[in-house]
Amino acid sequence: MGQIIDLEKKDDIYRCNYVKLSIIWINLIGPPLSLLFLLVSIIRMIIIKKRKAFLTYLILIIFFSEIIQCLSKMIQILKYDFPDTRDNKGISDLDIPRGIICQIQFTIAIFSDCCSLLSILLLSLRCYEVIHKKKGFFDEGRNGIYSILLIIFLSLLISIGFLFFDRYITDGNISYRYDLRDRCSYWCWLEHIPSLFCLGVYCIILFVNIYFACKTNYYLKMGYKQIIEQNKYTPGNENDMNTSLNEEENCENPEKKENSDKNENQEKKMYIFTPEEKKRIQKLQLMRTKCLIYPSVTIAYWLFAATYRIVDDAFMIKFDSRDGKPDELAEEERNFFREHNIFQIVVQIFLVAYTILSSIRGILYGFSFIVFEEKIFFNFFKKIWMKYLRDDNLKLDEEEEKNMIRNTYNSSSIGEYNLKEEQKDDNYSNIEMNRNSNTNTNTNYDNETT
Repeated sequence: MGQIIDLEKKDDIYRCNYVKLSIIWINLIGPPLSLLFLLVSIIRMIIIKKRKAFLTYLILIIFFSEIIQCLSKMIQILKYDFPDTRDNKGISDLDIPRGIICQIQFTIAIFSDCCSLLSILLLSLRCYEVIHKKKGFFDEGRNGIYSILLIIFLSLLISIGFLFFDRYITDGNISYRYDLRDRCSYWCWLEHIPSLFCLGVYCIILFVNIYFACKTNYYLKMGYKQIIEQNKYTPGNENDMNTSLNEEENCENPEKKENSDKNENQEKKMYIFTPEEKKRIQKLQLMRTKCLIYPSVTIAYWLFAATYRIVDDAFMIKFDSRDGKPDELAEEERNFFREHNIFQIVVQIFLVAYTILSSIRGILYGFSFIVFEEKIFFNFFKKIWMKYLRDDNLKLDEEEEKNMIRNTYNSSSIGEYNLKEEQKDDNYSNIEMNRNSNTNTNTNYDNETT
């Protein structure tokens, strides 16, 4: 068996010579940790969640997809059971053992990427639909199941399509054979031209997801604004859902309020909130926080990853050209980095950063999505944020809070709430913004259609 810590001729590979060992260790440690975290999360969701709604299935699909991504990196070690033919410049066969493993790696990696991105897009659509409409596409019959099957089929089709595209481009290109592509990344990826097309597909899905994430946030802001306006409360930053309500004076003591206004030489308007409205504001704040966490993590990751890969492909393509001879291209690369030492350091820093994020992507996805299932994960998220959001004017006693959660928690739009401890019949309740009602701020309580 070959050496798993593959440092063969690393000093001659100027795009990663300083960080090759670090990249190897990152890829040997990160993917197994992500795999373990995702498996524990999936098992916990399957065992504890007796009734699973549409969003739960979407999160499970994303977790399974990320497991596949981890496996695509972990099968790298299988290559070292086969002879190292990288120094043999006469090989033109695409399907030598290490070349076959390379093709498997990037094919299942593309499937995982597309499946995760499309599932995230579907999740954004679902959140947008629930908040914007009383009843939507995913509430009708088996539309949810068909949509999940569709994204799996599309992901499989895209990955196979890029495999054949890459084989067509690579045929005859001995300077960038499959067994040469892991010299810096420690896993295989597409040839530069197919890679640019593939990343273009990713960017299209990402931009659509950004659009619906922004729309969802917009409607949550509008819902908050309408509740405030209806109760004669118009602070200067009324669109800011993070503004604490106790910063404004309560109307129960108008004389004290008037004196305070005079002392501060500014006008403060009164508000009148019923207990139900206070609860609804709390829910809106919690809903918006959840709807901001997962897109923020995924969008930030993919913007960085896509930008890095596009720049890297566009720059490195001249050193891996199919028209040049391997030795000449390698010498040209070495000469460039020798003359631009600062650029060499920058390239390697970004390579390490991308490698770290890519290897722990499953963990990042896991933490960003378990907020939809916080009851399953020890209710950690809700406890932290409700403690932050609530103030003295909004605190509820224990029994009142239990009743409020039982009647108003939204299990479909912002994560299913398992009432196992309080509802033995395992019923689930929803809270949805009905923008078609007379007041445009009413809350609907409908059972989730899975």
